[in-house]
Amino acid sequence: MPIPPRPNPLHSALAIPYRWAAYSSGSALRHARSVRRPRILMYHIVGDDEVSTRQFEWQLRFLRKHLEPVGLGELANRVQAGTVTGREAVITFDDGVRNHFTVAWPLLRAYAVPATFFVCPGLIESGDWLWRTELRMRLKSLGNAERGEVARNAGCPESAAEAIMEWTKTLSMDDRRVFQTSVEKLTRDFSPRPEDTERHAPLTWDQVRQMDASLITIGSHTSTHPMLPTLDDSTLETEIAGSRRALEQKLDRCVDLFSYPNGANNAAVVKLARQNYRAAVTTQKAFVAEGNDLATLPRVPGGGGRATFVRRLHKPTA
Repeated sequence: MPIPPRPNPLHSALAIPYRWAAYSSGSALRHARSVRRPRILMYHIVGDDEVSTRQFEWQLRFLRKHLEPVGLGELANRVQAGTVTGREAVITFDDGVRNHFTVAWPLLRAYAVPATFFVCPGLIESGDWLWRTELRMRLKSLGNAERGEVARNAGCPESAAEAIMEWTKTLSMDDRRVFQTSVEKLTRDFSPRPEDTERHAPLTWDQVRQMDASLITIGSHTSTHPMLPTLDDSTLETEIAGSRRALEQKLDRCVDLFSYPNGANNAAVVKLARQNYRAAVTTQKAFVAEGNDLATLPRVPGGGGRATFVRRLHKPTA
């Protein structure tokens, strides 16, 4: 898989004042209101570069004032029935990390905004972090020379941490584990900071159960967050169908919503998701449209400051 092109710095520099001008003048809000399409918003962490706690709280107030926050299950019902209004705004969180319980959940509860948390039961059970999160931190802890050498030895032509992370998406599970092991050997002294643990460690079962089920819907994000297209049929079944069974057994409730890790899927992956779940979300940047396949629903990135957030409500690729 080719490394994505780097963004044009001039374009990025000009985009910021343009977005603020559109937001300040009210034109961005008018454009957002004119788009009568449901939006499924995608979040990962509250309180980091994606979206600050203060920004997320503002976004919740904004959604309650200007749109109609609904749960993903309710939106799926409306799509099936052909009764969408175009004002629906759905909040989703991927990865099932502790930050969702300690930071996102209290704010969602305070503003009575429903959300779907996609969690990985295998990681909850083991306590392991998402492999990509830990690997990224370990790579960034290496010096440039060490990082470049371990990448070259594995067949990756890149040395920058993010470029290497993109390359790992192309690996089979076995090859990726071999590469992880080589990085772990070089970073034996790696230890996450307490604040990193608070953000990135998986939720516990007690935390999942404590969240009000009438407001927070639990969906599956697979068992261990692999790149699904790289898996064999047996492992794929365990990750997609097995994760639903595990969640329903632990929580004693229906789990019929799914999120593809990193949005990665192919025909076989989507077929299995469709067989096991009522609806599934991707990372494709778009609004929900009439006739959308419920097994491949698009989403809108939910992070960013006020100007970026409002712009994405009428231009999801912004």
